[in-house]
Amino acid sequence: MKKKIIYLFAHQDDELGCFIKLDKDISNNDTYVFFLTSGGNNSQNNLISIRNKESIKVLQNLGLKKKNIFFIGHDLKIDHYTLYLNLEIVYKEIRKKIDKIGKPDSIITHSWEGGHEDHDACNLIGRKIAHVFKIIDKSYQFSQYNSFKTNLIFFRVFNPINKIGGSRFYSKFKKRILYIKLLFFYKSQIKIWFGLYPFVIYHYLFKGFNYLEKLNRDKFIKKPHKKKLLYEIRKYLSFEKFQSKTKYFLND
Repeated sequence: MKKKIIYLFAHQDDELGCFIKLDKDISNNDTYVFFLTSGGNNSQNNLISIRNKESIKVLQNLGLKKKNIFFIGHDLKIDHYTLYLNLEIVYKEIRKKIDKIGKPDSIITHSWEGGHEDHDACNLIGRKIAHVFKIIDKSYQFSQYNSFKTNLIFFRVFNPINKIGGSRFYSKFKKRILYIKLLFFYKSQIKIWFGLYPFVIYHYLFKGFNYLEKLNRDKFIKKPHKKKLLYEIRKYLSFEKFQSKTKYFLND
């Protein structure tokens, strides 16, 4: 029997962090993808439209139907870097969609890892939905990048913090080549290619797996790890501010 799987991504192109698991779910389950920010500033209508089309093309290449893709952040005009300020409005919109498509069997979203504030905010929304539908034990999170246990470089890609209860999902070599090709569909994001792609390509080509942890089930906002978070290192936001704006969300 097919399961209803909902993926929550912060931005268009975040799906590259779990191509293997996503591909398997599209093939075997009733899968839906939600993007929770516009992927830019809402004055950048042309860029946002291009990013939407890029992710649609990638997801369709993996076999997902266009009708199963929802650009919640675009519809609600949620600028990137601001999801933590708009948790409730985005959560309510997702619940409206769920009322139409049916109760999910599993939520898959970004890890709680301090890499990007939108990713962490996405995790909080995923947690809340998983708790409400009592599927927290059947839901998962994937690492994209963070500053946990870094030395020579200030970030690491696919660097899970908590490996308790996680699973590896492997792909055949032919599929790995496909995933690497799909990376280059995100032409609007060429600026990230040089920072992320060497690590992502190496991982997919030579390791060939996605590692998914059990979704964080905490109902309180605790720092993901003791070191300075990546978005703090990049001077985008302090964890204290993030915490102050989100601390009541999971308990509403």
